[in-house]
Amino acid sequence: MKKRGEILLSREKGTIFKPWGNRLKVALVYPNTYNVGICNLGFQTIYERLNSLDYVVCERVFLPDANISVSSLESARPLQDFDVLAFSISFEQDYLNILKTLELARIPFLSSHRGGNNPLLIAGGAAIFLNPEPIADFFDAFVIGEGEDVISELFGIIRTCKWGHTDRLELKKELSSIEGVYIPAFYNITYCPDNRIDKVIPLYNAPEKVKKRRVEDINKYPIHSVITTPYSEFRNTELIEVSRGCGKGCRFCAAGFIYLPPRERSKEVIMDSVIKGIDKTGKVGLVGAAVSEYSGLKDVCRQVIDIGGEATLSSLRLDVIDKECLLLLKGSGYKTITLAPEAGSDRLRDVINKCISDEEIFNAASLISEAGMNKVKLYFMIGLPTESDYDIEAIVLLVKKIRGIIKKGEITLKVNPFIPKPWTPFQWSPYAGIGVLQKRLKIVKRGLAIIKGIRVNFLSPREGYAQTYLSMGDRRLRDTLITAHYKGWREAFRKAEPLPDFFVNREKRFEEVLPWDFIDHGIKKRYLWDEYQRALKDITTPPCNVGRCTRCGVCLMM
Repeated sequence: MKKRGEILLSREKGTIFKPWGNRLKVALVYPNTYNVGICNLGFQTIYERLNSLDYVVCERVFLPDANISVSSLESARPLQDFDVLAFSISFEQDYLNILKTLELARIPFLSSHRGGNNPLLIAGGAAIFLNPEPIADFFDAFVIGEGEDVISELFGIIRTCKWGHTDRLELKKELSSIEGVYIPAFYNITYCPDNRIDKVIPLYNAPEKVKKRRVEDINKYPIHSVITTPYSEFRNTELIEVSRGCGKGCRFCAAGFIYLPPRERSKEVIMDSVIKGIDKTGKVGLVGAAVSEYSGLKDVCRQVIDIGGEATLSSLRLDVIDKECLLLLKGSGYKTITLAPEAGSDRLRDVINKCISDEEIFNAASLISEAGMNKVKLYFMIGLPTESDYDIEAIVLLVKKIRGIIKKGEITLKVNPFIPKPWTPFQWSPYAGIGVLQKRLKIVKRGLAIIKGIRVNFLSPREGYAQTYLSMGDRRLRDTLITAHYKGWREAFRKAEPLPDFFVNREKRFEEVLPWDFIDHGIKKRYLWDEYQRALKDITTPPCNVGRCTRCGVCLMM
């Protein structure tokens, strides 16, 4: 592992090295491989913020490529040598990698089995402020929300308690007083005979609701790559977050709700980051939930062209594409257009509140073809609420028409099963079912098989089932995860209590206590339910009017 680590470090720019001395020793863990984790902006931001504290030394840890001992990248120290293991968790699919990391480090899985000689385990990231409950018993504390301005408060208390030799229970009590910090052991959960949650009972004066941390002025924290490397999925690219959140209200999109309200960075802050990024690597990647709607996008692209750099975007929204935008993107080196119609029919796009018509899609395709940008990716979901085979056949017809407009180059479809997510209007919706999804996937693949220049990639419906289980589950998933780690999902599902279908294939009721209801995002539960009912009636909802409306409740907290 050390030799591999030395190779990775030798190609990095921006690595932070600090002497250990008497500092608080924090291992920042990304539970996946290096090339995946290193391009996560949240992970890199916390790495920089932790090392900006003089009393902290923070080193990174990634899942090793083989079943060998796991150690920090910067100094190759074992995880047991650290005071804190801070996990950055963006995706539920990485939950088993948490257990793999702990096993390789010879650290007990359960918080209740760890003592003062073991590191404190903390986790944050998007998956955590959606629903941390499936992994609640593995961690001592969670940070719910955006992490930039909670770091000094959180680790200041940990340092004080460590140097004061405070026992772990008292430390957890201190941490529980911080807004946005959730101590799972301080909540008892009781269940009804039908397996639904009955009550959530706080202990030790823990808050009934854990209020999500939110950065009000994101200009305070310019977010960009701290480290660049050729061993990343975004090879030698300086990633820059231009905005956070999205006000369009797509009903399937968790990021569109948990990052409300939508916030933009000023053009001056972004321009400064772009100039520095181009100087460092020659290429920048603009990211955000609604990056193509950033008000300064065209000016940023002009700046990139003027200084001879390249730029990429995470995706383009179909209804904001115009000729000038495409020419600027092409001039700045943008090569692959990524679009997300999500559904094949106008009706189903209304259901999910993706308010884009077939006509707008074909108009965008014409502009892309005229601009000579012939490498296109299209994202679709199958298994959406109210979906029928007709809506699946509509995907085939839509793609055929797009192929008729963009005659050259390759069109790649990414077709994923719809996975219900917490904190969206579809959190009450069931998974469509493996058999239904396999049938509908065949319709897409058969319908497009004879069309030249079209590739179809897809996520297995069985994988989608497992993801839904992890997304919608509660802390009773603990033993299932441990079994899956040792024996695989088939055996784990066979032994699971409650049965996985309870979480995956069941439509939930409004009055039901959901596992994540203890989190306070500022979003009214009734608002999400009303949006679900509107979806079932094919009724759309207009975008956010930030600061001027009170529909969802978030702006009332500002």
